[in-house]
Amino acid sequence: MEDIYTHKDLAALCAVSETTIKSYRRKFPGFIPVLTRGKPIRFRKEAGEVCLKIRDCFDKGLSVNETLAVLQEHFTPQPGSVPRPSPHPSRAVVSPEQLEKFFETAGRMMQGMAGLATAQAKAVQRLDKVESTLNKLLDIEAGNSEKFSELLTQIKAPSPDIPPTTSSSGGGAPAQEKVRARKIVNVRGSEGEVRSYALEKETAPGPAGLEQPSDAFLNTPIVIRNDQGEFLGVPGRLSLSGFIEILVREAEEDGASLSHWRRGGDDWIYVMDMPGGNSHELYFVSTTTPRGNLVVLLDRLDVDGKETSSPFLQEFFRQVKDKV
Repeated sequence: MEDIYTHKDLAALCAVSETTIKSYRRKFPGFIPVLTRGKPIRFRKEAGEVCLKIRDCFDKGLSVNETLAVLQEHFTPQPGSVPRPSPHPSRAVVSPEQLEKFFETAGRMMQGMAGLATAQAKAVQRLDKVESTLNKLLDIEAGNSEKFSELLTQIKAPSPDIPPTTSSSGGGAPAQEKVRARKIVNVRGSEGEVRSYALEKETAPGPAGLEQPSDAFLNTPIVIRNDQGEFLGVPGRLSLSGFIEILVREAEEDGASLSHWRRGGDDWIYVMDMPGGNSHELYFVSTTTPRGNLVVLLDRLDVDGKETSSPFLQEFFRQVKDKV
């Protein structure tokens, strides 16, 4: 049986990330031959040679068009997908895989909208039940108010058999009862009307929230340090929160199950659980550039608990930066 590859196999062969292999397919459609389109997608043996050639071209600093010319000299693209160098490198080429992913995403959006409409209908039903319960509480409260008024009248009226209660200071003024404060709650009904209710409320401390960085930290521009120790950022001073949004969007497309922040000494660590049991841990730390600018440094990337190399981290950062 001929050798076959998955995205993960090609990434291990070329010592790059799976995101990098996917970018190769988008930039050079037709040159990485697909064997089956199930999940996971499997590729022919020739795909390994093509990916190695693309990686070598990029390591030499060749552009996409220059790399495309090299591929055309050494490989034959699949029928019906012959790419040509474009005078406009920024113009995107839509591949069949991207079109398929678009329709899948559109389908999920439609399902989400239908689910949202159902949730809204259930919310209206629950609101009606809350309003009905509050009306009953108001009726009960009205009855209690009458009884409370009668009780206050009886307390204020002195009894001929019982002497009035005096304060500890010796005065003759009767002691006053403590009345619990009530909170005014405004509820909007299904027809748009607003009703106010006076309710007593017991408060209790809630559970502690999940640990996460401050807004100031998340809004700080993100950078990476190259082999020469220079700080490299993203045009437009992309913030850490924008960087995380790109990661989350890409991870959701790949089927990531969970992501969260945790503290690690001076670092904030963003943990992403990827499909297949893989995990990515990105280490961020606050620092200043030689010019005195406050930045957040992507200092380290662990894959499955193992720290990756500096070239791997720089390539990962570059791939995310290309999606801005």
